[in-house]
Amino acid sequence: FESKNNESRLVLDLNNDAQFPFIDSSSEAGLLGIASQNNLVYVAYSSQNIDDSNYSLVVDEYSMNFTKVRNIIKIGGFNKGTHYGGNLLFDSLGKLYLSVGDGSRRVEAQNLTSLRGKILRLDVSKSKLEPEIVAYGIRNPWGVTIDSKDRMFILQCGFNIVEAVYLLNDLYSGIPANLGWPVFEGSVRKGNDPLMFKDVSAPIFETKDRPGCLTDGVYLDDIESFLFSDFYGWIRILKQQENGEWYLFHEQKDESIWGLGLDKKTKKIFIAPNNLELEILVDQVKLNQKN
Repeated sequence: FESKNNESRLVLDLNNDAQFPFIDSSSEAGLLGIASQNNLVYVAYSSQNIDDSNYSLVVDEYSMNFTKVRNIIKIGGFNKGTHYGGNLLFDSLGKLYLSVGDGSRRVEAQNLTSLRGKILRLDVSKSKLEPEIVAYGIRNPWGVTIDSKDRMFILQCGFNIVEAVYLLNDLYSGIPANLGWPVFEGSVRKGNDPLMFKDVSAPIFETKDRPGCLTDGVYLDDIESFLFSDFYGWIRILKQQENGEWYLFHEQKDESIWGLGLDKKTKKIFIAPNNLELEILVDQVKLNQKN
């Protein structure tokens, strides 16, 4: 939807896409992500093939008037309604990133020939797109964000033990980061496997508060802190020490939060708790820090 003069109008209806018909499940499917750059809009959503029961994660490119330009990627093999991921975001070099869940097929997360359970990078300036794996070993990465230093924070929705936050300091290292799933859930080993914890990227924060599912986060440059949310109502702030270690600076129980957004111009944080719209000022966070 687009809003002008307090009036909204429909600009895109994915139900009318004959090639990749949109599906809206009662679970984790539907419209999953949106990002824009260079007068183009990128939309991620779940889809079901017309001729079979195969479910897919689809990303399409649109002009600013929402005329479809091209399909960017289609990843099949998902179970209905679960673990799509679907977060879209750009880095400072203009590369597009897509978070992809394991599709409830956990073995795919460690399989580098599969695109499920991964963070993918796409160069949308090219006509032929070859996805590059930036990270793997991921269960369901709803919340992924890139800060002004091109560091990527990944929020891992855990299975039944651990919720974890991961940090990729260098997106262009050339070596995909392994977050360990399904051999590890956070720092907890899940089963017998030759993969060792020293060979995976350790989380910078984890919690065993249940129920729990980390959903989204934003990095606040003004106070050098990472603010992130939980589907079951936790709001937390992480800060980094001089030795590089991260620690929990603040946490509080609030409403269930589905998403966060930061307006860098106005310094406002937008919160989507259970489809309600609220906003808080970064200055309020600054005040809490002083106290």
